[in-house]
Amino acid sequence: MKKFLTITLFLTFLAGCAAQEPLVKQTASGYPEGIFRNSTLEDVQSKIVGKCAQAGLMVFDSSSTQVVCGKTMDGMQGVFTQALMGNRYSTTPERKARFILYKQDSDVVATARSWVETQMAFGQMQKQEIKNNDSINEIQNMFFSLGAE
Repeated sequence: MKKFLTITLFLTFLAGCAAQEPLVKQTASGYPEGIFRNSTLEDVQSKIVGKCAQAGLMVFDSSSTQVVCGKTMDGMQGVFTQALMGNRYSTTPERKARFILYKQDSDVVATARSWVETQMAFGQMQKQEIKNNDSINEIQNMFFSLGAE
């Protein structure tokens, strides 16, 4: 049964990859990036923490140069992710994003990476980066909504 489920999920993900929407912004790193003109690190950090809170995400870490927020996956998405990454003894997967902030002259540049993680029965952490156009566009559009270029 687990083999059938794994094959079905793999084929579903493969079909989804073939029809990805285009990126809203091409970046050199391939990850979402935003430039906040004439801003301070603390202002941008506060905006990102606020946006995470408004979206119902938990803020795991926050400083002037980094914000980590995320949410426990629920429903079928959580079940499928747990089946692919862990086993029945692993924790419910969490989807997280890390925002890195740095000064560049009078501007602040923000970049982000997202991943899913679960903890196995004996404490090992399983992590899988999420790098598809939908996820990248979601974070990129968040940067735009906060006033980034």
